[in-house]
Amino acid sequence: MQVSHITKRYGSQTVLKDVSFGIEKGTITALTGESGCGKTTLLRIIAGLDSPDQGLVSLNAKDITNWSAAKRRMGFVFQNLALFPHLNIEKNIGFGLKRNDKSRVSELLEMTGLSGLENRYPHELSGGQQQRVALARALAPSPQVLLLDEPFSSLDEIIKARVRNEVFEIIQSLGITTILVTHQAIDAFMIANQLIILREGKVLQKGSPSDIYQYPSTPYVSDFFGASVIMEASTHAPLEATTPFGVIDLASRPKSKKFQIFIRPENITIASEEDHQLKGIVKHKTFKGPHEILSISNANGDHQLEFETERSSIMIDDTIYLKIDSKFVQTFDSDISNTFRS
Repeated sequence: MQVSHITKRYGSQTVLKDVSFGIEKGTITALTGESGCGKTTLLRIIAGLDSPDQGLVSLNAKDITNWSAAKRRMGFVFQNLALFPHLNIEKNIGFGLKRNDKSRVSELLEMTGLSGLENRYPHELSGGQQQRVALARALAPSPQVLLLDEPFSSLDEIIKARVRNEVFEIIQSLGITTILVTHQAIDAFMIANQLIILREGKVLQKGSPSDIYQYPSTPYVSDFFGASVIMEASTHAPLEATTPFGVIDLASRPKSKKFQIFIRPENITIASEEDHQLKGIVKHKTFKGPHEILSISNANGDHQLEFETERSSIMIDDTIYLKIDSKFVQTFDSDISNTFRS
């Protein structure tokens, strides 16, 4: 599938701005970003439920931009599930089939673990079971592409992980091309092969979950996908940077003399006094089972950072020495901020 230069306006508001990306057959792509970034609108355009003002949607090298939703053969799981309350589970699942194909419905009941519940009604099922009914109904006509709009948002945290894993296993077993809309980073990381991050209708970054997590393109992306440390820095040498905590090595030369440095907290390690890059004073310790979170300030007390490490004998007000592998250090040409974010 290819989405090319999609723009969508509602009156004077442009909700999608020249959005382009490709999706390989049989993969799972997550469209993610904060609320209002345009991800559901984009999903509806792909489904044929809305039309773009500009741009094309193609599938298997065919332009389907003007095709009806029915002609596109895409299964859609809506955020509110949209189950029919007056129909039992068997009839809900079979609703999209052109004929009364009980064998296909039985196959889907078995696949989704709903066998034995076919005569129940939606209100008689748990949230996780209702989710699987909606998935089974979307899969019933054997669609080319499966579209999921915030499929786990109505589930509580206790059952969300289990349902997410069940949905992932079903999608993987079928090998169906899937597009997932979610504002939850964990859902995107757990399910998707490819992430596409939207902000204010534009694509900020696209790539694998591991690449985007470790090498975000902007501070916004870094914060969206987990704890991060972002600090002001300046050039010390071509591949060295001066920070409020000391001098660290860089993997590549920054474009300007002043910039921001991005590090994931788990890539910060405790070092010895003889072999360290950064130096600080421990101001706070937070117990976290076998781990602890250390809050550290620089010598002047005007900058702080936090990172998680294994429990240690380090005490409040101790001097601590840190080290960071240069391959995990990234620079941003952004406005300087004198606060660390984690």
